[in-house]
Amino acid sequence: MQTRDEWIADRVVTRDGRVVPVRATARRPHWADLPASARQAIAFRLGSEVISTSSTGIGFTPGFASRLDLADGRRVFVKAASDADDARYGWGLSAAYREEIRKLRALPSDLPAPALLWTVDDDIAGVRWVILCFEYVDGVPPRRPWQPDELRLVTDALAQLAPLVAEAPDGLELPLFAEEFPEVEAWVAEVIEREGSSQWLDEVAALARESLTRCAGTAVAHLDLRDDNILIGRGGRVWICDWNWPLLGAPWLDLVTLLLAVAGDGLDADAVLATHPLTRDVEPRSIDAWLATLWLYFTMSMERPVPAHSPHLRDHQVWYADATEDWLHHRLSRG
Repeated sequence: MQTRDEWIADRVVTRDGRVVPVRATARRPHWADLPASARQAIAFRLGSEVISTSSTGIGFTPGFASRLDLADGRRVFVKAASDADDARYGWGLSAAYREEIRKLRALPSDLPAPALLWTVDDDIAGVRWVILCFEYVDGVPPRRPWQPDELRLVTDALAQLAPLVAEAPDGLELPLFAEEFPEVEAWVAEVIEREGSSQWLDEVAALARESLTRCAGTAVAHLDLRDDNILIGRGGRVWICDWNWPLLGAPWLDLVTLLLAVAGDGLDADAVLATHPLTRDVEPRSIDAWLATLWLYFTMSMERPVPAHSPHLRDHQVWYADATEDWLHHRLSRG
């Protein structure tokens, strides 16, 4: 009999045999690693002593992200980053958290996401901190490889989510799909320079160029919908977390992105596309265009240096590049 915590040990394996832990992809600070001033400010805002913590290892960024158990019996989930973290890691981690706050406040309140309880964006002991406190939800990520029953729960949740994000709420400024992927031509050139020209790359390039119009739309797409950004509760409730990078695009983008891992895990992702209300009437070439763009992104990214805060990021991208290529090859060969 499986225990509820077995998901922590989930693994995937790349074509060349690299074992990639999908639940230990980020090196994040623990509660004790935060400056005492930040810990005191968080505890003061919570109104209770923090008696135990559990830092998450999923995701690919180095920000603090931890469950906090409080002396009064409550549990919350807290994310935090500072200007000092930005300098340490060489990119705007606190700015990303600030953007997440902006987007969560503008998105519909009935979004299937953990509720944002309060935030801090202020100087603490001379350092600027951005802190987000969420309700703690009793859920765990879907198992890998994907299981059919959990896949059905998540794809049903996406169908229910679609009407809530069919249009961006007033005041929520988001980039358009074409604005978020202006590098398509540069990606094509980089991959061709590295691997040489081929019929495959010519076809991928043509599809990726078409994605700028085929994937356009007015829906709010999460755009980072992987299993590690999903929680499933004991009763089958689904939460979608980490709304950091949404854009305006076609309403089916997230479903296809989610199904990359499903296809890579050996399940019939095309059968889901054929029956799901978000994709059953979508022209197959439009889905292929999105897959081509994603393949270029993964193939380009996986050759970048490995960041110290996420030692498995490039291996993860290798796995996704392989899964995307296999699925797209399969779809094109049937056409």
